[in-house]
Amino acid sequence: MQILAISPDSNERSQALAERLRARYRFLTDRDLTVTRRYGLVHARGGNKGQDVPRPTTVVIDRQGIVRWLSLADNIQVRPDPGDVARAVRGL
Repeated sequence: MQILAISPDSNERSQALAERLRARYRFLTDRDLTVTRRYGLVHARGGNKGQDVPRPTTVVIDRQGIVRWLSLADNIQVRPDPGDVARAVRGL
């Protein structure tokens, strides 16, 4: 199993967050939202200055690349329950 976090934040900012959270997963940078746009996960003009931002999304993908669980929110403060995510992962 591999966990990745994808963020438009700089590598430095993501690394600082990872250290503060003691995260044991990798943060990847999507500065220009290329990946976010490819998967249709942009919240157009949703940023505090009207800029496009990623919609908060959690995806569980199996080894064959099939999406098995998805949580998509419109609010950056909304995150899925960790227990729900863990159950989805255990179900693979």
